[in-house]
Amino acid sequence: MPKVFLSYSSAYGHLLEPFRRLLQVLEFDVDVFDEPDINRPPANVVQSRLGAADAVVVLLGPGERTGTPGSTADASRWPNEECILAVTLKKPVAIILHPGTRLPQLIDNLQTPAVFDFWDPSSFLRSVPHVLKHLQDLRRQFELPPGNHPFVFTKSVAHNRIQKSSLFVQVYHEAVVRQPWDSFHHSLDTGLDQSEDAVIKLLSEEVEIDAPIGGDLHRPEVVFGKRSDKEVEYFINLRPGLSAGEKYGYRREFELQNWFPMTRADLEKRAAKSGFPSQFRQDGRLYYGDVWDVLYEMDSIALIFHFSWKVKLVGYRALALTYGTHHVNKEETERCNTRDTVWIDEDPQSGERTLTLSVRRPVINHSYVLLYELGE
Repeated sequence: MPKVFLSYSSAYGHLLEPFRRLLQVLEFDVDVFDEPDINRPPANVVQSRLGAADAVVVLLGPGERTGTPGSTADASRWPNEECILAVTLKKPVAIILHPGTRLPQLIDNLQTPAVFDFWDPSSFLRSVPHVLKHLQDLRRQFELPPGNHPFVFTKSVAHNRIQKSSLFVQVYHEAVVRQPWDSFHHSLDTGLDQSEDAVIKLLSEEVEIDAPIGGDLHRPEVVFGKRSDKEVEYFINLRPGLSAGEKYGYRREFELQNWFPMTRADLEKRAAKSGFPSQFRQDGRLYYGDVWDVLYEMDSIALIFHFSWKVKLVGYRALALTYGTHHVNKEETERCNTRDTVWIDEDPQSGERTLTLSVRRPVINHSYVLLYELGE
């Protein structure tokens, strides 16, 4: 259980117990000087206990209640100094701010604090969602897997709606950042297929994008980068950027020229071309599909194909390949071909068939391939 040092002033000591209980509910071990400011221990004791904490929560307000709305005041001495110390020691910090309290200059651009009137219960109740999010972001930093990458994708889902002349690709990612971050790099590509008939071409430069998690605070935008016949690079930029521990979920949809074969004859024609992947030939059968590369720790991935009822599907399977070398990982491939990992559904009314590969805890540095087989 991570230990958190709770910094506050006795001027608003009535907040101590509510925040102590809230942090305990979030499974923090709470350390706090539960005495009036006048009895504060020597600086070396404070530094030792704060230094032993995994994180710091600072209730930053003035030394006395201000009577004029909109006025500004210096922060109370102890939480102000402890806030500076926490940042100096590079501790994860969550700042809860009374309106009009001046932030230390060192902290000014560190994060956007949760704000409420420390002496107004109704203000606290209105701000509970923001305060709770702030503390959950702090707690989430201790739930991330080991590593030094700036962020972790906890979930990735890619939908490919395959039509005769167009392909609608909708991609969703959830990420938790370890440090302040404001941009995610992605690409659209033809995967393993390097044949001349597999071409990435945007039919529209307009990209539908939204962020169901965190979008009210951080606006996403798509910026395209380098382009080739096989790959279109793009970035999801956020304004403002995320603070350490924040979770963000964003999806976007692209309209592309379809390069997926939809008939057996088209697939056989493609397979005769140079650059067609050998991995699409399995057990004497010919398949086509797409790949998802897992380069970092992830909770889950899902790769999904949507087909019209007119497309004659006669089989499917999944592969797990080592990234780069594309050697088959037999044990992971077996796991990917179980009924609860790869399956097909059919809508009884529209006849649309949905082929899904859903993998929990995929292996790092592996490529997961979903394949479909076409009938005559």
